[in-house]
Amino acid sequence: MMSDPSDRFVAHFDMLGMRSATKRNPDLAWERLSALSRVRDERMRLGIERLDTGALIKDRVYSFIFSDTLVAFSKSNGENDALALVLLTTELFTRALYYRIPLRGGIAHGRFEFNLERNLFSGPALVDAYELGESSQWLGIVIDDYTAKAAKNIPIRSQGTDVVTFWDVPLKNSLPETRNVMNWIQTHQYRGPVPLTAEVFYGTMSDMFGPWDELPPNVRVKYENTVAFFNAHYRASSK
Repeated sequence: MMSDPSDRFVAHFDMLGMRSATKRNPDLAWERLSALSRVRDERMRLGIERLDTGALIKDRVYSFIFSDTLVAFSKSNGENDALALVLLTTELFTRALYYRIPLRGGIAHGRFEFNLERNLFSGPALVDAYELGESSQWLGIVIDDYTAKAAKNIPIRSQGTDVVTFWDVPLKNSLPETRNVMNWIQTHQYRGPVPLTAEVFYGTMSDMFGPWDELPPNVRVKYENTVAFFNAHYRASSK
């Protein structure tokens, strides 16, 4: 790992559809936003036991919520910082699905500076993380090459499965690109039918965004792309 004290791992997540949900039902939108805050408290404070060394990793990640955006970043630039941010944000993503909160995010490594007393945050890594997530057309987590290299051999629990995989990520206004993504399927405790359909997956969130048939095509495709990823990796993890 690089030793520059301003380098760290940064995650940027957006709650999809918050603008339309707030106009449609502000009380329900506030309820889900409050649930996201609870999810953050539940997951981002967890300790992680390294399977290779048995060491317990705690208190390596800061996280903040601004409106419908969540930003998380590691305290430093070491291997344990990469491990903590990658696994905790993956846990956050899957737990948010349980609470019917659709998230899209990116994780990047690089310069990122902050002042907690003044709530100031800035750096190329935050911009990179934002762009990785914002450019993708799905619910998922795209990560940069540096973070992928640091995280690819980190096993999830006792499964021995990499937390990072390659996927042809669907992008806005361009063809899909093969990128490193978080294999969140491994931590998602799904017990429903497989293959999953986009309409069923979306159904738990329809109270906030409206019926599936009324969704614009550019919104519906995000759920279709998410389900395509889910079905492929759920089958692989079940073998």
